[in-house]
Amino acid sequence: MSAGPVDAMAPAAGEAQPAGPTTGRARVRRPAPAVLRRIVLGALLPVLLIVCWDVLVRAQVFPSALIPAPMTVLRALQDWAFGSGHRMFYSGKLTDDLTATLVRVLVGFGAASVVGVFLGTLIGVSRTAEELFAPLFRILGPVPPATWIPVVIVVLGLGQTTNYFLIFLGAVFPVISSSAVAVLGVNRDLLRAGRMMGRGRIGLVWSIVLPAALPGVVGGLRTALGLAWMMAVTSEMLAVHDGLGYMLWNAYSYMDYPGVFAAMIVTGLCGLVTDGLFRLLTRTTLRWHADTGVRS
Repeated sequence: MSAGPVDAMAPAAGEAQPAGPTTGRARVRRPAPAVLRRIVLGALLPVLLIVCWDVLVRAQVFPSALIPAPMTVLRALQDWAFGSGHRMFYSGKLTDDLTATLVRVLVGFGAASVVGVFLGTLIGVSRTAEELFAPLFRILGPVPPATWIPVVIVVLGLGQTTNYFLIFLGAVFPVISSSAVAVLGVNRDLLRAGRMMGRGRIGLVWSIVLPAALPGVVGGLRTALGLAWMMAVTSEMLAVHDGLGYMLWNAYSYMDYPGVFAAMIVTGLCGLVTDGLFRLLTRTTLRWHADTGVRS
């Protein structure tokens, strides 16, 4: 009996099985050299920036009273964290300020995520919702979030509620926009397959539309997370009496520029850490997207 097409293509006994696309791309743990390379490349530009900063200050290109040296900023950061050295209004209060800002960011960003994904999905799947909401969002979206501060303070007064709402305003529009675009980009063939399986409208959205749109939605959420940190620090300069923004503004008022730079650095590091944690939380969910991406 002659061999069939499947038997003819099978490798002979003892012959190595060639790797092919039929079994999908194998997921392997990233080797240590790759992780080290990522860390080194990621730290390269920040280190070069600090070196250039120090060289410019030592060369007196800028007044040292206005642009302090990195070591001076480090001493201010140490005082902020541990209360050592000269006593300032922020001495030993880093943990309290960081915790206060982090809580505000999580509350505001969490609310913006829920509302933004819901409205963006609604706009993406419903032409009526797009015609109703899109003009308003296109008007409000370009307005800088900081310009809302006087209005929100007048309406809500000073306090935590004002901070939460301002952070929400700063983060919600990117989530709405990215979610709507991602949902609109879902392949219609997936929807037809879902209808053939008996899915209703809500079932299609929940089980097909949202998973397919998830990479775009997550991209918008990452952008919104950075904007939430920006808006939290900005609103804390005026609306509350603790947090990273409050410390930064008061340091500026006292002309303590090392403290100002220390607050800026801590805020940037917080954004880096929270973005990294968010990527870790979504990595498993988006593994299929990474496996089919352009990177090898």
